[in-house]
Amino acid sequence: MKYHCTPETNLHDLIGEDSAEGFQYGPLSAALMAGEELVLEGSTVLSPMTVAKIRAVLRGLFIVETEVTLRATQGFRLVLH
Repeated sequence: MKYHCTPETNLHDLIGEDSAEGFQYGPLSAALMAGEELVLEGSTVLSPMTVAKIRAVLRGLFIVETEVTLRATQGFRLVLH
């Protein structure tokens, strides 16, 4: 899976957000759940804080809206490109 980053990309874009249709998983959450590779294209434009938050999420993430805890599964790989 690929996601193109912009200077405005934030952690909510990558994790997902609650909407009228329910929680919409972002690319990072979806890749974690599926055990897929996620390539963040253009990741050099991300703020250092966003990159630090992404690294913290990789140790485990509890999504309050869905009461689901996500952890990296076998096959998951994050590529900052």
